[in-house]
Amino acid sequence: MRVAIHQPNYIPWCGFFAKMCACDLFVLYDDAQMTKNSYINRCLINNQGQQAWLTIPVSFHLGDKINEVVISNSRWRKKHIQTMHSVYGRATFFKEIFDLLEPIYLSTNNLLVRTNIDLISAIAGYLGLPCQVELSSSFPSDKTSDDRLIDICHTLGASTYISGKGGDNYQDYDKFKAAGIALEVKTYRPISYYQKSETFVPGLSIMDALFNLGKKTVDLLVY
Repeated sequence: MRVAIHQPNYIPWCGFFAKMCACDLFVLYDDAQMTKNSYINRCLINNQGQQAWLTIPVSFHLGDKINEVVISNSRWRKKHIQTMHSVYGRATFFKEIFDLLEPIYLSTNNLLVRTNIDLISAIAGYLGLPCQVELSSSFPSDKTSDDRLIDICHTLGASTYISGKGGDNYQDYDKFKAAGIALEVKTYRPISYYQKSETFVPGLSIMDALFNLGKKTVDLLVY
């Protein structure tokens, strides 16, 4: 059983979905602490060859969990929809992908985590990603950092934990080894694909690839 764990970001980049492809069970870390100015409530798009932010306005207090964060106003929905039309309206798969995402944007839900999970699930389903998805809040614990990750892995019967390179900042290899869990660190390197810009812009939300490539986006989700 190969398990990966990640915060439920807002329409994350291809590397996020590559991790989903590499595991049997993907845990959305929805009860992790919310961080300011992070990918949890914003993503990058390609605006005339330059990275540009799309941000969901949120309201939270220091120490709040991601699943407690409230969207502070509804105007962002119209703004993000208009931006998609403006930036990607002429992309080959615009209608197909917009029709997939629009119902989520038209929802009256005001919880950030619900919006993010619905978008992630819609994209994963469209691309046919086979992993099972669970929420970390389904396995409550008072542990933190890599101790919490190990706890989740134990609960799920994981033999291998798949981590991104950023995990090196806090993960203790010896702890995972002592727990009988193999720690597999993977580094996603963006694969270039057709974009409207003259030069390839890496690190964007997967929506950029989806609008340009449709279902062939799945070919980018490899380490």
